[in-house]
Amino acid sequence: MTYSDYVYVCRPQLPDAEAIAGYIRGIDSRRHYSNRGPLVQQLEERIATSFERPAHAVRSTSSGTSALEVAILAKTGLATPDRPLALIPSFSFAATGLAVERCGYRVHFVDIDPETWALDPVALARHPLLDQAGLIVSVAPYGVLPDMAALEALHAATGVPVVVDAAAAFEAVLDHPDQISQSVPLSLSFHATKTFSTGEGGAVIWDNPAGQDMVQQVSNFGFFLSRECKVAGTNAKMSEYHAAVGLAMLDEFPARRRDYARVSALYAKAAEVCDPGGAMLLPPRVSSAYALFEAQDAAHFDRAEKILLGGKVETRRWYEDGQHTQPHFAAAGSDPLPVTDSLSRKLIGLPMAHDLAAHDVARVVRLLQQAAEPAAGAPDPTHGMATSPA
Repeated sequence: MTYSDYVYVCRPQLPDAEAIAGYIRGIDSRRHYSNRGPLVQQLEERIATSFERPAHAVRSTSSGTSALEVAILAKTGLATPDRPLALIPSFSFAATGLAVERCGYRVHFVDIDPETWALDPVALARHPLLDQAGLIVSVAPYGVLPDMAALEALHAATGVPVVVDAAAAFEAVLDHPDQISQSVPLSLSFHATKTFSTGEGGAVIWDNPAGQDMVQQVSNFGFFLSRECKVAGTNAKMSEYHAAVGLAMLDEFPARRRDYARVSALYAKAAEVCDPGGAMLLPPRVSSAYALFEAQDAAHFDRAEKILLGGKVETRRWYEDGQHTQPHFAAAGSDPLPVTDSLSRKLIGLPMAHDLAAHDVARVVRLLQQAAEPAAGAPDPTHGMATSPA
């Protein structure tokens, strides 16, 4: 098997050396490499402008995970003995739970709504462990923003701080900047696998000047306008080099989005020609970083995975089987998770890249068609969720 005949699930492409060179020469001349240099501030200002918000609404970080950590610490601080729990969805990447733990909270997993794939704010308001919760972390599944107004209302009604892990939601925020909140911070990831990337990086999106001052302080060892460590902090600052990549990416991002839209249309067209036997969930309904296939049931899922691999097509279980199945979280508290368990065993991440070729898309869908044998047994009550994740 050679590199050229294998279809990879994700092949990131950052701006090339020529696109970045002008920014790098500026770094060379200034000799300012970190600690909120001019390129970092320029990147934050340009993203804020794209989001139709003032410059304070965006604060960059060294990774998406660090963005979530500093958002938590800036919003609510470390866990306390009387409220040690964080209510979070299992339906997410492991970084969500790990960031929560690093802020001192004990994870308690909560199931997701079958239509939105996100936490249900109304149900959370009645959760029996709410009086022990010092934090609620909602997730933007596959880049689909949760109901921000409902989360704001949940915070106002219960007093429990809410933070959103919106790792893949750059495009969603770009298209719906009215969802940026004054009371509920969002964390974004700028990892290479995301559609907007600095190589490695992230940001806290929060239209709250005092809150963002705290984000900046937490990100810089607890220092702010002095060299005194006054709050729990870490080193989460983005470097000038990563900001240079981000600025070059912003320069070409409109073209990049058009390329992703082209690939999404190729998938949709191929699925019209060859019935894949399940639901295709494509951009712009999810982040352009993803093309998802919802199998009919777990047996269909296993069959599709095997046939795709045999056809030299890589797939990915982006959230695996939920965080609660990861060995590290084996001792974590958890509600019953029937929706998470069912959905995690039906969703397959398919290849997606801005330059994915039409013949590779057709190959993926043809292989899915081969796996589309009638599922045995009664229909799963969660089948069809993927058709409306918003």
